[in-house]
Amino acid sequence: MILKLTKKEYIKMKTPKEKAKELVDKFNDNMDFNTLSVSKHLEYAKQCALICVDEVLPVFNTYHSYELYQYYKEVEQEIKKL
Repeated sequence: MILKLTKKEYIKMKTPKEKAKELVDKFNDNMDFNTLSVSKHLEYAKQCALICVDEVLPVFNTYHSYELYQYYKEVEQEIKKL
């Protein structure tokens, strides 16, 4: 199986930076503010987002979807910059 994006799907995709922020924000929004210090929230959210990216990378690599693999490698780098 080969996963390919249509031009329309590719155009609709967020930039890697936008996707990185979206993933981190989703985890950050679900952190329990009562049990974690504010300074730890972002670090834990980034770690969770990186775990998600680490889970999808092998799938795209296995199914020969170079475009998506590269996209998520860039998302990974953007998460680390946040």
